[in-house]
Amino acid sequence: MRMIIPLFCVLLIACSENPPADEGESGMIIVNGVERSELARLMRQMYDEMKLVSDSLESGSSVSPKFYTNYERITSAHATEPEKIDELYQSMADAFLDNYESFEGDEDGQIPAFNIMVDNCLVCHQNKCPGPVKAIKKLKIKPQ
Repeated sequence: MRMIIPLFCVLLIACSENPPADEGESGMIIVNGVERSELARLMRQMYDEMKLVSDSLESGSSVSPKFYTNYERITSAHATEPEKIDELYQSMADAFLDNYESFEGDEDGQIPAFNIMVDNCLVCHQNKCPGPVKAIKKLKIKPQ
């Protein structure tokens, strides 16, 4: 039962509708008055889902999220600043996806695997887009 409630919350966010949005001239989407690219929206969704996973793991629940198919779009989604999508970004995105696969497949070591995945996010954001670094750091789970 402890696993069902957190998993329900994760699925609820994954399936919920996005806030009202208008298409901008540049292919960007206006969400609540803020222009956001496909990649920015995807990463925001990833953060929200990973926050639920982090909270569930910290409370002692095991989780079984299956977001890989959605997350693999980080390698191709339109970015706010397309010039930042270079070889370094692509290699970090690939590393994140490898780490995410490891997390999904490691039922016994979910917390260490989750923290490795979060570290991957931090390294990329420190190099490419430092704005969300502070929030991403809060996703890490402290050893119990």
